[in-house]
Amino acid sequence: MFGSLLATSGFGMTTIERAKRLWKPRPRPRFALALAGGGVIGGMYEVGVLTAMERRLGRLSEVFDTYVGCSAGSVVGSLVASGIPPGEIYRILDEDITDALNFRKNAVFSSDSFSRAFLRFGRLVWAFGKNSLHGLRGCVPDMLARAERDMPPGFFSLHALEGFMRGAFASRGLGNTFADLPGTLLIPAIDLDSAERAVFGRGALRDVPISHAVAASSAIPGFFDPYTIGGRDYVDGGVGFTGHADLAAESGADAVVVINPLVPSTLDAGLTTRLSLRGVYTIMEQASRIYSQNLLQLGLSVLGAKFPRTSFFLHQPPRTSPLLFGPSMSFEASRAALRYGLEAGDAWLQGDAAPLLRRIAVNAVA
Repeated sequence: MFGSLLATSGFGMTTIERAKRLWKPRPRPRFALALAGGGVIGGMYEVGVLTAMERRLGRLSEVFDTYVGCSAGSVVGSLVASGIPPGEIYRILDEDITDALNFRKNAVFSSDSFSRAFLRFGRLVWAFGKNSLHGLRGCVPDMLARAERDMPPGFFSLHALEGFMRGAFASRGLGNTFADLPGTLLIPAIDLDSAERAVFGRGALRDVPISHAVAASSAIPGFFDPYTIGGRDYVDGGVGFTGHADLAAESGADAVVVINPLVPSTLDAGLTTRLSLRGVYTIMEQASRIYSQNLLQLGLSVLGAKFPRTSFFLHQPPRTSPLLFGPSMSFEASRAALRYGLEAGDAWLQGDAAPLLRRIAVNAVA
């Protein structure tokens, strides 16, 4: 009698429904990985950090559902999203093994790159000199403005990088399309003419080959020519953005791990001279890192409010290390950055990343 009364009363129905909801299995939490840019040494550092994560967590393909890769991060992210273990990439790079995955100079610069760059530099000097003759009384900015149409769009091409990525996938029997991937991969770049972010891997850009998307996202303005796909010109995805963690949050991730390999350096990092004495390239590199760092911090604070149910975990190297400071496209410093990434990744996992590890552990048990 009591059972029938309970079943027919409003209180009884509510209690039963609540019980059913409590016993109803909840969807598995989704984890995403966002890899920022950082040139050659930044990409090497990211491989080291991901290798440390793999050693601690096991196969990353069983941890992360979504990968976002920008510039150098798109190179690393697309390989890992395709199922290639970071540890395998690390071993090939660290031991300099002859393999399609070994990111040597020819992965970015073809055999004729430097002669081509020399001709581009000559074109730059010619353009400036030609216009300076017509405006000896004018100022330098005015002369540059008159010479803009004669100037080259960049000094290097990214066709070698596109070929490297295509060959890397083929060497492991993997497809070069976003649809072939077991998870979600998003590669952002900037449409130069519309000044808007384009995201390869979704919508109308889902059918673009991954290798072309990586090249578009890696086109550092001034250094590389803009990369053209379908009649549109694209430049580095890091222009105006750092990490693109919002793309991961929008994809439905409950937790996003952001790895930003390049941070500004300080004299505490063992630098023996003031940065202003190290030349224009160093000054530009430092200024770019300061801009990127501030952009990332501001972006993450905004994302915390916009996506209150998403947790963001940021890993960056300490500013006090000199190993990552210098030209970001340097191959000479890349192996040191690779090993330092493994070391710094281990330290992070043993310290600040404890909340992340707990969430992943609970998810694995569930």
